[in-house]
Amino acid sequence: MESQAQASNSYIVVDANHKKILISNDADRKMPVASLTKVATALVALDWVYSKNGDKNAVMTVPQTVSALGGANPLGMQPGDRITVRDAVYAALMASDNVSAHTLAEYFGWQMLPHVGGRDPMRAFVDQMNALAASLGMSRTKFVNPHGLDHQGPVGTSTARDMARLMIYGLRNPSFNFIVAQTSREISYQRGGQSLGFTINNTNKLLGQYGIDGGKTGSTQRAGDCLITTARKPDRFVPVNATQKRRIPYRLVTVVLASPDRFGQTAGLIQQGWTNYDAWVAGGMQVTQGEILTIAN
Repeated sequence: MESQAQASNSYIVVDANHKKILISNDADRKMPVASLTKVATALVALDWVYSKNGDKNAVMTVPQTVSALGGANPLGMQPGDRITVRDAVYAALMASDNVSAHTLAEYFGWQMLPHVGGRDPMRAFVDQMNALAASLGMSRTKFVNPHGLDHQGPVGTSTARDMARLMIYGLRNPSFNFIVAQTSREISYQRGGQSLGFTINNTNKLLGQYGIDGGKTGSTQRAGDCLITTARKPDRFVPVNATQKRRIPYRLVTVVLASPDRFGQTAGLIQQGWTNYDAWVAGGMQVTQGEILTIAN
């Protein structure tokens, strides 16, 4: 019986610093990626805030269009409720809240329209998600909405390799890194002038185990169970000569799509990934064509 770490679904393990592909299987298969989509949503929103010197404490109004969403709504938000950008990003990434992701997209989409043209704020935002993907070389990715729901309308697709590219880009963003590393967070939103407080818990059950310090879950009937994780070990110093040492950073990104056991499989892949990485370092870090994950940006 094959181990979950060697199941036949699509997966990849990459060293986040040198981009060395350590393990992969069918990593270019186009598939729905469910709420892994929200990584792109959060990064586009955060990038927009930074580029426009915006305010993460700005208050957004949940739009009427969320009524047609369906899918999980763990906070129970309704049209007309008001939530800060900051709390919506936390809710989207940690609790995988679809209403928060949709609200972020519409709020920032309206801000984008004067710059990109058109009349549809949701389309403007999703176009920026795809522009980010294109800039990173995610050539087999097409996002169609900001939340990853796929039970109605067109279905967005990506690949394990492309989602690894996106997560490695996300690792450059301190706010994103901080958010996905949190196991729980107190957030609130306003309804009719009353503040409703919630404790949200991270859906990534592996946080704090195997060096895992971040990631994002996703699950729909079409996509199956998906998971991105980041894992870290203390940097090591390898002698170069009698007087010099080379710092070797230890950071992995693991993506599993349509997994039979996303948490168990990821745990196995991470442990195998560390073993392969150590062997690669010990062997002089040689690479051949196709062993490095290219990231265009």
